[in-house]
Amino acid sequence: NGAIWSFVQNKATMLRAAVLAACFVHSLADSTIEFHSAHGEREVIPVTTQHPAPLCLRKFEQPPYYAWPVMQVYLLLKFDKQETKSIFNWISTVGPKSRLHIEVKKGPPRWLCSLGYPWLATVFPGVCRDCTKRCSVKAIQWADHLAVPIPSAGGCVYINQLPPGVHTAHASWYMHFDLSVFLFLLIGMIFVIGWKPLRESVTFHAGLGGLGSLIVIAFMVVLWLSRSVRGTLHGNVPFGRSLTTLLAAAFALIPAARNAVLSWTLRWLPAPNWHSWLSLKDPIFDLPIGWLAFLVLLISCLVLVHLGAKLSVRYFAALPEPEGEVDFFIGVDGRRVDLLPPVPFAQRMLGWGIWLIGILFLLSSTHSDSCSVIITLAVIMKDYIEHVVRTLMMWRNVDVQPKDIRNLISSDEMHSQASATTRAALAQLQQYMKEHPHMVQTGREDTELRLRRFREDGVHFRQPVISVPEHGGSNCVLQ
Repeated sequence: NGAIWSFVQNKATMLRAAVLAACFVHSLADSTIEFHSAHGEREVIPVTTQHPAPLCLRKFEQPPYYAWPVMQVYLLLKFDKQETKSIFNWISTVGPKSRLHIEVKKGPPRWLCSLGYPWLATVFPGVCRDCTKRCSVKAIQWADHLAVPIPSAGGCVYINQLPPGVHTAHASWYMHFDLSVFLFLLIGMIFVIGWKPLRESVTFHAGLGGLGSLIVIAFMVVLWLSRSVRGTLHGNVPFGRSLTTLLAAAFALIPAARNAVLSWTLRWLPAPNWHSWLSLKDPIFDLPIGWLAFLVLLISCLVLVHLGAKLSVRYFAALPEPEGEVDFFIGVDGRRVDLLPPVPFAQRMLGWGIWLIGILFLLSSTHSDSCSVIITLAVIMKDYIEHVVRTLMMWRNVDVQPKDIRNLISSDEMHSQASATTRAALAQLQQYMKEHPHMVQTGREDTELRLRRFREDGVHFRQPVISVPEHGGSNCVLQ
């Protein structure tokens, strides 16, 4: 008590404490959330650490059920800042998004995350995070607002604390038509349907190798830097003196580099754009350092892409096609099937990889798991569905008559054409028998006489002179 009383009596100490409180504590009043609904409702909710402001997506505020696959719901926040007369008022403007404490409560993660748990949750922590019992999230920048995404099926956003200097935040729901759904669907269908042409495409092999080379080189550089930092002993950094000298010179002599470092440290300063980096010049010889560095980087990337594309095309190359006669067999449907060299193992694995990536794109394309599964099954069973549709269309058109397809001829004309064709074929056969007399002996003995008669006069059957009744009542025996 004596210490407190002495502190109160010390007016200088109280004055300094009041000045510090005025600089860093803007107001003791509780912050509020002013919520505006789509129907014009307005609700003011106080925000405290013990009682966060709950903002839940109500049933009538949800998008229509049929729009869930392509709609994303966001809670938009806009702050009203109170101006202060403190010389340190710029401190409250540094990183307002990082000082905003928000929790989200929503349904369980997508079923695709449970299939690959736990490695899939590690790779995609934002997508496969379990927020059934609240979890902290970070708001994303959306123009001049901060946005917190939640599913169209519903959920709640809990705001525990607003940034310093902000006493009122305006909140409203925003329904966003997500065009990335169609991009995912397009990529997934191309990969699933066209995996076989893609695995054999030289252009695809070259593009895959070029992109892979850049990724591998970037990963190796990051790995080398991380190992170099880990391998420091007694505070000695590899190339420490050179790096320190270069960084100090860049910070002192290059304005764009200095502004970039300051903008990363103090976010209220404007960051330099790409034009400022490209316009860097040597302070001594006035050389365009920015453009030279850009050209060196561009040439290095092109060389790496060319090298990776060349190696990829060579690795995924197919076996040479056979020359000359090719062995074949006749399939069950009567078509010829050539015996070509088998598909290389690298191409088979590439095809499986393309197909699996396409399936993953389709399963994660929409914001509704059931819709994504239905679309994936439809793409996989495309050929069967197409066959069923064609069969149904043929079944609908069974009442089509031959006259609806082509022009028909009369019965007399049909018999006349048949007789003429038969006479021509018999004349051709008779001419062949005359040119090859030995053919009469190739048949059975009872047909030799008929073949000889046909060869002489073209008649192989003659009517008997005496007609024999078909159902005679008497029999005779010849001895």
